[in-house]
Amino acid sequence: MQIEGKNSVLEALRVGKKFESLLILQGSKSCGEIEQLAAAKKIGIKYVPKQKLDDISKTHKHQGVIAYIEGFKYVPLESLFKDDGFVVLLDSIEDPHNLGSIIRTCECAGVDGIVIPKHRACEVNETVFKTSAGAVNHVKIAQVGSLNDAIEKMKDNGYFVFATAMDGELAKNTNLKGKIGIVIGNEGSGVHKLTRQICDGTLKIEMRGKLNSLNASVACGIIVFQALEQR
Repeated sequence: MQIEGKNSVLEALRVGKKFESLLILQGSKSCGEIEQLAAAKKIGIKYVPKQKLDDISKTHKHQGVIAYIEGFKYVPLESLFKDDGFVVLLDSIEDPHNLGSIIRTCECAGVDGIVIPKHRACEVNETVFKTSAGAVNHVKIAQVGSLNDAIEKMKDNGYFVFATAMDGELAKNTNLKGKIGIVIGNEGSGVHKLTRQICDGTLKIEMRGKLNSLNASVACGIIVFQALEQR
């Protein structure tokens, strides 16, 4: 997998990801920490001109460093289960910037893990790595064939699962302690009808403006930290 940017590469080095190659801008004076960590781990560095980095960059924001590392490793759903656990489930989030931001938010809030579907949803890719600012290296992510089956399995293991919905109960007035899962819906269509039906409850954010919806990553951040405040 190709990752770009100083934070993404630094975090990958810190957590011990396997590096296939590491490219740094010729003459760069801002990658000292990356160079030191790479040397300590005996990872070779190839210094290349800016045009080379520009040509291979997928995010167009490489900050003078691009690395090729082992592919992202998803975890089994069951590995997210804990006593008093807190899991975020994403219903067909398609924008990698949203996914990266959600991962970063969940890492900051100490969420136990994230569940994403295999189909019709964004996977962990180069843009997600970049947008998460390295948080993707610290969050467990399970990729499942069916989000609904995952919800049922969580419920069987004692989780109370909420879907986000505009007509739900105010999150700040809802008991979000204990073993919970929160489903964040697709950027355009929200949580699928059947998925919402199998959840134990619904949540919404208090809104006072003329618009009635928020960006998926922003909505996730508000609800996750409202839950964290209770927990």
